[in-house]
Amino acid sequence: MRFDLASLEGKAGNLAHAYEPAELSLDEERVTLEQPPKIEGRILRNGARVVVEGEVGAVTLIECDRCLRPIELPVKTRFKVEYVTPEAYQLEQDAELEEEDLALSIFDGEAIDVDQLVREQVLLEVPTHALCQEDCKGLCPVCGVDRNKSSCNCQTRDVDPRWSGLKNMRF
Repeated sequence: MRFDLASLEGKAGNLAHAYEPAELSLDEERVTLEQPPKIEGRILRNGARVVVEGEVGAVTLIECDRCLRPIELPVKTRFKVEYVTPEAYQLEQDAELEEEDLALSIFDGEAIDVDQLVREQVLLEVPTHALCQEDCKGLCPVCGVDRNKSSCNCQTRDVDPRWSGLKNMRF
């Protein structure tokens, strides 16, 4: 969904959209949407700069890093992103970057891609490592059984032959 800045009345406007189930894809292999996102916010235009601030909420599914079971993860985040035209960005390029400049994006000067904004905000809130439970036992590397549900008798103490010489060392 693109928000056309020509539709702004004056220099500010409201943004609210509830996505349909198949309307937005995260384009991420390990994260899917369980419930479609909702965005509410405000758009402020000041010359070549546009500030979009608000809140995004969704429910995602992510796999446990140890046992691969799906984990339902609610996401709710506040954001503030500033957009500038390529021309304005070139003028500021020589200046030293500040921390607030990390939320600076470039746009064509006519419309904001709200889908990309929502996608970024949801993915930024998803942890890089997720566990279904703190003491998740994971999968057996030999037979693949989920050790949280059942146990196996596989031998997992194989030592890499390159490290076998350390086994005989005593300290």
